[in-house]
Amino acid sequence: MVAHIFKDKNLRLIFSAAMVVLIITAVVGYFKFGSVTEKIIVHFDIFKGIDVLGNKRDVRAIIIYGFIVSAINFFLADFLYERERFLSYIFSFATLFLSLLILTVISVIISKN
Repeated sequence: MVAHIFKDKNLRLIFSAAMVVLIITAVVGYFKFGSVTEKIIVHFDIFKGIDVLGNKRDVRAIIIYGFIVSAINFFLADFLYERERFLSYIFSFATLFLSLLILTVISVIISKN
């Protein structure tokens, strides 16, 4: 059974772009933090300084959660496609926004370390 989303060119493009952004984020994160053994700055506040220290598993967890939420959004958009096509578009754009947000977060973590 082919998903309904694969029939719609716009949804296919948006979800594909979101997956490409997440894959690029995962590859960049792997190459930047693959051999790191010390603590990584995960959160930095201007007023307080370093708030949260973590390790490379915490950075990988951010990316994995992004893939999980994207998969859930994909299945929800596919399930709702025939009933409410507008909600499918909302889920697809939310997935793309989440992917770009995760790319931004990982980029900031890389720049602070």
